[in-house]
Amino acid sequence: MRVVRRCLSVAGGSTYVGWARLVPVIAMVGLLACGGSGAASGIDSGMDASMDSGMDSGTDSGPDSGVSEWRIFVTNTVQDANLGGIAGADELCAGQASDANLEGEFKAWLSTRTSSVSDRLTHSSGAYVLVNGTVVANDWDDLVDGSILAPINLDANGEPRTGDVWTGTLATGASFSRDDCAAFASDSSAEIALCGASASTTPTWTENITPACSVQLRLYCIEQ
Repeated sequence: MRVVRRCLSVAGGSTYVGWARLVPVIAMVGLLACGGSGAASGIDSGMDASMDSGMDSGTDSGPDSGVSEWRIFVTNTVQDANLGGIAGADELCAGQASDANLEGEFKAWLSTRTSSVSDRLTHSSGAYVLVNGTVVANDWDDLVDGSILAPINLDANGEPRTGDVWTGTLATGASFSRDDCAAFASDSSAEIALCGASASTTPTWTENITPACSVQLRLYCIEQ
């Protein structure tokens, strides 16, 4: 913000000062006596207060205000369904996030018949993204609407990973009710649980096939 002051000589020998505030589109010009410093000060401070306040109020908040992103990755290891329950799966996700220097809390995208991801995970109003910034879903509702925008195929370090993933979770975020490998605490080949496909963007990303609990699969990990 700049102020230009000009002294002008007029008839009678009096000298006046012109004040012009250079702002976009609006130019304000007034004539004040050089000796009237009090009046000039009052007008200038008033103009500063009103204009600066107006400009501040228009620039302090922007379209990025309150925007957040929630990261999601697939594990770089495979394991049978004896994960030590949901707590063990969450611990595995937290460990891999920490090893990759990802700050924040991470939990497994894993449901048992009595505890769904919809009930225990944060429902974000911001985007879910891979660790490289690729958008997987625009928010929680988009995540559980049956399809995703990109496959969840990068681990916590951004390395590509393939293969199926233990989920126990339908595309709606609800639990798969048929079986869950004894709440993901069994590796019995006689039991099954639901898994997803990490290369998919259709509902099969989380709701694919039901392998035996002895099969070695990955996990999805999602920031809270």
